Amino acid sequence: MSIFGKMFGKPKADGKAPSAQEAIHKLRETEEMLGKKQEHLEKKIDQELRIAKTNGTKNKRVALAALKRKKRLEKQLQQIDGTLSTIEFQREALENANTNTEVLKNMGYAAKAMKSAHQHM
Repeated sequence: MSIFGKMFGKPKADGKAPSAQEAIHKLRETEEMLGKKQEHLEKKIDQELRIAKTNGTKNKRVALAALKRKKRLEKQLQQIDGTLSTIEFQREALENANTNTEVLKNMGYAAKAMKSAHQHM
């Protein structure tokens, strides 16, 4: 394994893909983490806006710097919104696929039961 892989915790290729339940769980954890980050950024944006308002007439340099930080934070917030949308879409797709798999398994089981019942008639 390369140094890059060791530093960033690259998972070992053991040939096993994660189960749908594991992937759904990980996606939910990521959604929660990004939600917390969103809340934090929103608080920082409000704080920068307050700084800009209080210094608007007194110290324009400080007010402009606060507005620039606010704009940068809003850009980060927008990126997180996009990422959250993508994660939500993936999670829903996995949940639907998991449900479809269970339905197909149960239908196959029922079909075998019906075949068995018809053979015993």
